[in-house]
Amino acid sequence: MAYTFFGETHEGRTGKVDSRYSRSYTRAFIVKTDSASYGPYYAGSHPSLPILWAAHPEDAYARATSITPAQDSVDPTLWRVTVEYTYPDSNNSVGTGNPQIDSQQQGQNPADRAESPLSRLNDYQISTVTYPYAVTETIYGQAIKNTANDPFLPPIEIQKMGATITVGTNQTSSPSAAWLGSVGCLNSNSMVIGPYSVSAAQVRLDSISAQMVNENGVRYWRWSLVFQYRASWAFVLLNQGRREIKAGVRVPIFDAATGQEVGAPVPLDAGGEALASGGAEVWLTFHVFPRVTFPATI
Repeated sequence: MAYTFFGETHEGRTGKVDSRYSRSYTRAFIVKTDSASYGPYYAGSHPSLPILWAAHPEDAYARATSITPAQDSVDPTLWRVTVEYTYPDSNNSVGTGNPQIDSQQQGQNPADRAESPLSRLNDYQISTVTYPYAVTETIYGQAIKNTANDPFLPPIEIQKMGATITVGTNQTSSPSAAWLGSVGCLNSNSMVIGPYSVSAAQVRLDSISAQMVNENGVRYWRWSLVFQYRASWAFVLLNQGRREIKAGVRVPIFDAATGQEVGAPVPLDAGGEALASGGAEVWLTFHVFPRVTFPATI
């Protein structure tokens, strides 16, 4: 029980180029077996046939995207196998119609694309985002203050740049309770997300979505993890208030000129007392986002 003949035939060989300069080709092969009981799977699996995503011998950019065995109408042991080649990233490529499947492996070399969904590498998308950030000094180190040497309240805000990193990954199960509970948390560990290495407390998991997919008889979950990167997630606030600490007791701050309680917050020193004229402002740093340990590589 075996193959008895294999060869490429010139009949049926075609080529095409369209207005987008995308090329497609057709090659035809003859496969003969020693038994009529063999079907298209066996005929299309001859070891000398091109495999899916193999390069065309005359055009390395064109890849085998379909293999079609057809049984001879007279001799049931004879098969004509047609191999279609297209440019994988062109509009000639035929998708499944399911974006959860068709969006996978777009950045992979066609020859490296995995047939099994659970063997595929993760997919990544990167986009920049902005967020407001209060500044206390210029890029030259000059303090941003008014002519009375007081900081501006509220402080000047600029738009700082961050990044959103979206990870698409195939998993055997839906996101666990631990994953769902990690939404809104920062990474407590250094980690690698696709092309980026990030230090602890630099990325926050913003959202998780998952959808069950059935692809060629394989059922799996397609996850989407959205991380947001910032150089720092800490809140830095001017130490100020309308009360101060005197002899260990919190008391109102009074305006020396009017003798009345101050109507707006005033800067405080490190000990909690009203800041003396000309004193250096104290800025307090607060870390408010919880942290969890994510996988070292995603």
